[in-house]
Amino acid sequence: MKQWKPLIASLVVIALAMGALAAWKKLGGSPGPAPYNDNRARATPLPSNGEPGGLKYEAVPLENLPELDPLGLWPRDGQRISSVEFWVMWQTTGFSQCRLLATSDQRDWFDLGSTGGEDHFLQASLAYFGSSMTFAVEFDAGGTRYRSAPRTVHFGQGAHFTRRSYEFTLGDGLNQTFPIEVFGRNPRRLSLDAFKSVWFPDGLVTYVGHGREREGNDGGEVAFGVQDPALLEGRGCQGFLEMYDVVTDTYDRTRIDFRR
Repeated sequence: MKQWKPLIASLVVIALAMGALAAWKKLGGSPGPAPYNDNRARATPLPSNGEPGGLKYEAVPLENLPELDPLGLWPRDGQRISSVEFWVMWQTTGFSQCRLLATSDQRDWFDLGSTGGEDHFLQASLAYFGSSMTFAVEFDAGGTRYRSAPRTVHFGQGAHFTRRSYEFTLGDGLNQTFPIEVFGRNPRRLSLDAFKSVWFPDGLVTYVGHGREREGNDGGEVAFGVQDPALLEGRGCQGFLEMYDVVTDTYDRTRIDFRR
């Protein structure tokens, strides 16, 4: 009998462990997190104020369309976005009626809005879909209707613009600058290479000056400048300013309208 005592003790320990595991599962326990794959972007939970705010989108069925990406479609697949609300941008070679679609589960797609023209931009909200969203753009080209390949973006806590758009009036002097507010990072810690202008006319030279920090070290402003406003033809133009936070590997863009 003595020789069976170690085996009996082992069986008792196993039975107790299995009972504890069953009770833990019944109370709502779950396995630990899966290992993080460094080749995929990690989604960051949205900030506490990231609520849909009454925003409602309409679920729509998808036709079978050939796949093609429009010119300059942004954000890129897998990109980390530092603002809950962000711009989706693209261009077409001629006038096109387009619409922006998005989903959080690859099954139910929602219509986020439509646009017509050659330069297209619409706002999307991650608050409606969670910390990750997949989007696609439908557009016309050469008499054929296309849909872009699905792209997934993720929310990441990083430097972002406090406003989605700005409007400034240009005078006649050289090197006119305008304040652009930044939150989430002291802009003095962002290099000038962190900023890039897109969609402005080729002849218009723009630049970003050194930042000024806000009290509390959680943001501030940068000076967005135009070298020679006299080179701007017509009554104005619009473009976008991009900011990249290398610390968090996140991007953001704000729209800027210049008027004469």
